[in-house]
Amino acid sequence: MLAPRDAAAAAQIEPRSGEDQGFGSSVYTVGPISLEGLRELSVADFVDIVERYAARDLDGEQLNALASDVASRAQTMGYVFATAMIEPQSLRAGVLRVRVDEGRIDRIRIDGDDDAAIRNQLNPLLGGRPVTKARLERHLLLADDISGVWVRRAYFERQDGEGVLVLEARRSRASGALVFENDGSAPVGPERLRIDADFNGLLTSTDEVDITLATTPFQPGELQYAKLKYEAVISSNGTQAGFVISHSRTDPGAYLADDDVTGRSTRLGIELRHPFVRRRNFSLWGEAEFQIQDIRRDRDGALDRHDRIPVVRIGAFMAGTAVGGRYRARVTYSQGLSILGATELGDPLASRDDASAAFSSLYTWADWERELGSRFSMELAARGQIASAPLLSTEDLGLGGNRFLRGYPYSQRSGDEGIMGSGELRYDWADALNLVDNIQIYAYADGGYVSNLEDGRGTGELYSAGGGLRTDIVNGLDFDVELAMPLSGPRYDTDNDNPRLNVKLRKTL
Repeated sequence: MLAPRDAAAAAQIEPRSGEDQGFGSSVYTVGPISLEGLRELSVADFVDIVERYAARDLDGEQLNALASDVASRAQTMGYVFATAMIEPQSLRAGVLRVRVDEGRIDRIRIDGDDDAAIRNQLNPLLGGRPVTKARLERHLLLADDISGVWVRRAYFERQDGEGVLVLEARRSRASGALVFENDGSAPVGPERLRIDADFNGLLTSTDEVDITLATTPFQPGELQYAKLKYEAVISSNGTQAGFVISHSRTDPGAYLADDDVTGRSTRLGIELRHPFVRRRNFSLWGEAEFQIQDIRRDRDGALDRHDRIPVVRIGAFMAGTAVGGRYRARVTYSQGLSILGATELGDPLASRDDASAAFSSLYTWADWERELGSRFSMELAARGQIASAPLLSTEDLGLGGNRFLRGYPYSQRSGDEGIMGSGELRYDWADALNLVDNIQIYAYADGGYVSNLEDGRGTGELYSAGGGLRTDIVNGLDFDVELAMPLSGPRYDTDNDNPRLNVKLRKTL
């Protein structure tokens, strides 16, 4: 019996109202301690706490400490909403009953956009099982992964004896962007205009339709590109499935204008993606795709090049925190297949006479960003590929473009295998001159090397360096300007090594 000392009969513990239980100034003689309400946890998980408080006299402060220690232990073991309390009770036989609630979610309340896609992703948290931090974090992040969804805040509260998960969330049904860049090559550009449009929840609550259109605005005939992508979350575990179709036509100008060369490229793909691990500090997705690429080039009205490449790709994408920063990385294994009219070795129309659609390659890229303090930050990035055999042109690795070797146009050099890297030092200037929301000033250097198997053409290395500004002029309008200097000789499209001025303007729609 738990009773105040010197009491002749069984005593009542009557906690007062409030966040902490108030037991008054009485002292109680405690014998055994019984933990009630355990479902996922066991008494063995609390044995040291029980031993510390059992068979001794406890005052009100110590009873509160007992309940707090039990709740903290349950929370430490992952049951983030766990609580413990000592309910009003008659203390007979010296047994103290501690009621443990491991943290069940009985109801979900969504403030903002109460969207079916968000609820479907969070519903597995209901059903009576206590919720662990890992399960809660996974489902909140998976809800936030749904296209157009932003989960801004989540917290837990108790209402009328029920555990309620409260979310602040938003769902956008459509979004878009208009992007102008001048990083193309002289024959196809260099100015390019792209329109991206995203539509969410069209056929199912979790689906997404992405449409991309691109052209060279000052010479529209040089490039027309269109892509349609559809994907949907098909399970509460976050599995996504979809397809993609793209087609482009090119009619190069500049120094190729008199060659009467045109090109067509079509890509069809079926994609599958699953989050095996989804946490804030580490996430891992598995990816699979079956793709068919068909690339044709006509010269003087006659077909003079044709590649068809059916390929299966299997890979992993990961993101997380490491060494004080955040990283992303992808590894993809590609296996070309000799089916569906695939290009064979020795095909006279192949883009490379020693290559075919039967190949294996392993491609990887990674980047890492870290804050350095005083508004400075840095980014490191790398990309690489190895291959089992010579590759057709669309499968090789290129140096140049707006990500690596920025002083050169896309595919200034290309090869079956290679590696490249870049480093960037940044400074963020908030509310710069009271004119723009933010300016990021940066300097970079990058370099890379590619080689071809069986003595193919294009082997070599490139280096470039430069710097620029990325500006958020106002909400939804970004302007970037960069001066990139080629350090390994002239660019193929201009035949000079003058600094390259890269400009990008992006307007969110």
